[in-house]
Amino acid sequence: MSDTLSFKCPCCTAALSFSGGTGELSCEYCGASFTVEQAKAAQAAEREDAASSDMTWTSAAPALLTDENGKVSGYRCNSCGAEMVADEKTAATECPYCGNNAIIPQSFEGVYRPDLVVPFTVDRKRAQEALREFYRGKKLLPRTFTETSRVENMTGLYVPFWLMSCRASGSVTFEGIKTKRWEDDKASYEKKDHYRVVRSGDMDFTRIPVDASTKMDDDTMDSLEPYDVSKSVAYDAAYFSGYLADRFDVSAEEAQPRASERVQNTFRDKMEDAAQRDYDSLEQKHESIRISDTKTEYAMLPVWMLSTKFEGKVYSFAMNGQTGQVAGSLPVDKGAYTKQLALGALIAAVVLAALVFLFGGRTFHPAGTAIAVVVGFLIGLIRAASMKAAMNTIAKQTKAKGYVAEKGVHINPAHDLFLFSKTERREKQAAQPKPPQNTGAAQR
Repeated sequence: MSDTLSFKCPCCTAALSFSGGTGELSCEYCGASFTVEQAKAAQAAEREDAASSDMTWTSAAPALLTDENGKVSGYRCNSCGAEMVADEKTAATECPYCGNNAIIPQSFEGVYRPDLVVPFTVDRKRAQEALREFYRGKKLLPRTFTETSRVENMTGLYVPFWLMSCRASGSVTFEGIKTKRWEDDKASYEKKDHYRVVRSGDMDFTRIPVDASTKMDDDTMDSLEPYDVSKSVAYDAAYFSGYLADRFDVSAEEAQPRASERVQNTFRDKMEDAAQRDYDSLEQKHESIRISDTKTEYAMLPVWMLSTKFEGKVYSFAMNGQTGQVAGSLPVDKGAYTKQLALGALIAAVVLAALVFLFGGRTFHPAGTAIAVVVGFLIGLIRAASMKAAMNTIAKQTKAKGYVAEKGVHINPAHDLFLFSKTERREKQAAQPKPPQNTGAAQR
């Protein structure tokens, strides 16, 4: 019959069968059972969940900047291909991206006018001191690296960014479990109530930054956030005097997936936080997130940069030219790493062995000493790994929590549906009877 309805089990998706004895729909595969109303509600929810996310942005091309000849002046790096705009007052001697010291003057076409500019507020002297501080205390840093790193050649650079704003709306579906435990004289019990949990709402995001240069490492730029874009100004060539300005070669369309990922992750986390307080555990099943009211702005943000070639690899240091936030990567001297690991392990092992001796009756214990050596090595390994991690402070940003507009979050009323319960019973082990005691009379 064309109007026959079939229901799937919300737990395992197997077919449900109606039981005349109970008046419910039951699953022969997993044993769950549902009322007809619950099965219909679950089926309706499944159709609702079938809606996919829509992360479509809109953007407009910025205006061109040109001189009377239809071009702008700047520099090009023959090593990495970077192209940077500069006025006649700006003399560049090396590429801030790869450290190549043979960049050449060049005129460009198709340079775009930014919608806004965040001016430099950190001067060169402060940036150089921040780099020296970044080097200071790094025991794994090769000595020859600081000799080849030219702090005085740090370059002030305006980096192109897309600032992306939107409203995210949608829902996230979870399976939630409420657990109850109790026991009696014979057994212990654990009852789990399963629910279909839906949290929905809206979130407004303002000016999520996505760098628009393929030459600039995305994770490095993420590590310099945030910028205070409220202090931005309209474009004026005077702000660029004395600084280089990178040309964007990542279109707004190409930058959208990175902004979308951060929006989705933040929206998902917010919905999960809203549901977490009501359940003992949550497992995400589906999400449907859509964006609207999108806006894309082209901006130039200030960065101090220095790239140093060392043993065939480029290591970069970057500083937010507005806030002073720093990020960078440094090489690790393998010999120094081994030395620090051994030193940490030796000190920890000696201290632990001494404690074993003192608290062990001032007697040598081979097993205790062996344990002290193993634990000492682990402590040394953890210490050396911590020192190595400090050599790289660059980290990718995958969320946009800092760009949620003030009062820009609205969570709708909860929409939860009870699915089924399962109770597990564990028998307690019976106490073993005590063996009979021998009496003196029996022995006689």
